[in-house]
Amino acid sequence: MTDDPVVTWRQLLQWTIDAIGDPTHARWLCEEAASADAAGFVSLLGDAATERMVAHLESMLARYRTGEPVQYVLGHWGFRRIDLAVDARALIPRPETEVVAGVAIEIASGYGPTRTIVDLGTGTGAIGLAIADELPAEGTSVWLTDASEAALDLARANLAGLGRAAHVVRVTAGSWFDAFPLDVSADVIVSNPPYVATDSDDVDPVVSGWEPASALYAGADGLDALRLIVAGAGPRLRPGGALVLEIGSDQGSEVQSLLLDAGFVDVEVRPDLSGRDRMVVARRPPTVVTSDGLTVRHLVNRPGDYDLLLRWLTTPEVLEWYEGRDRDFDLADIIDEYGPGGELEREGTEPMIVELDGRPVGYVQIYELTEHAAEFGLDDGRGTWSLDLFVGEPELHGAGLGRRILRSVVEYLLHDRGARDVVIMPYPENERAVRSYTAAGFVAEAIVPDHEMHEGVMRDGLRMVYRPEG
Repeated sequence: MTDDPVVTWRQLLQWTIDAIGDPTHARWLCEEAASADAAGFVSLLGDAATERMVAHLESMLARYRTGEPVQYVLGHWGFRRIDLAVDARALIPRPETEVVAGVAIEIASGYGPTRTIVDLGTGTGAIGLAIADELPAEGTSVWLTDASEAALDLARANLAGLGRAAHVVRVTAGSWFDAFPLDVSADVIVSNPPYVATDSDDVDPVVSGWEPASALYAGADGLDALRLIVAGAGPRLRPGGALVLEIGSDQGSEVQSLLLDAGFVDVEVRPDLSGRDRMVVARRPPTVVTSDGLTVRHLVNRPGDYDLLLRWLTTPEVLEWYEGRDRDFDLADIIDEYGPGGELEREGTEPMIVELDGRPVGYVQIYELTEHAAEFGLDDGRGTWSLDLFVGEPELHGAGLGRRILRSVVEYLLHDRGARDVVIMPYPENERAVRSYTAAGFVAEAIVPDHEMHEGVMRDGLRMVYRPEG
């Protein structure tokens, strides 16, 4: 750069500006060569640069002059609150993706007290690591996935620099949903997938020439990856869970239609900081039954639903026939039994909240008897479903609400879940329940001795069955 044995950073900065014609990039390159941040570099302007620093700057300039993106030349790039190593193994994190990450963080913070987030096609790890960095470590689990082992190596390097939040993150290889176990259900799935059409002429040459094509291009219309994600996301989300997708600025209506056709609800196209369509947010519907003001929906992993269960399961009128008045529930018990990874989820039981004209009034849970046949005195439970329910508001007891819930859920099981028949097992002495179930079309079939422990006593169950006509 100069034959002068002593050159200051002020001189080097001006020479770099003259060499590349971009004052901002020149400043970044000089700061990197000097190992200084923006504020620290100001204090160095009058200092002499060492030979090693000058050599580093010259090396970066040589790469920059070939057209290599400045982010790759620098070797790292800021994303929200974290600094990421970046290179040609993955896309350069961009400001619009920071907005996508922020939306995912905001949505994920509403779940809990435990929450699972999956970052599909993570690349550098930017979105998932930002989520892990900004959400409370307690109760948070983040999965980073990618089909590219090279990209995952970069994500792992960035994970190592995350600090204390790194312990909530898992990194796993695979194509989209194949990358994480089938028994992992997410509250939020977020992705910045490839969404550029293969023959698009709108891609900047510096992008197409240097960034990985597999992370950019997705078929003739740019929607191939988005179609795969939309098609596979529903079963991998918990009821009420959210899908957050970065999209091309001209893809909003098409992706919105894909999501609606796949059964998602609350589908919303959102803009980036420049006002262009940049992401789509959608939700897996929790509702399974709606009829004449009665709604039955899956329990959603939110504090409000756990608070409802805690209130109902500390009500003596409910406990008398449901869990037993000797049970002493607290919020931790509720979450351990009904929450993510809890007892019911492990057993394949689906917990649901019942609402009447929008007011939560009761609870029902459904399960196929595949693993429970013997408890019901049956040899084979395949195709046979059962349910347990209670009305949580004592003032509504005896008003016929239980019968309405039962009929609605039975119809759902028969027509939507493929049930061959439905059985229910009240205690024979619970005369009000037996009358209600009989009125709903159930027929008493057999007494099952010592069906379950209730208030310290093994109690018989009355197996009642509903079989559709024909």
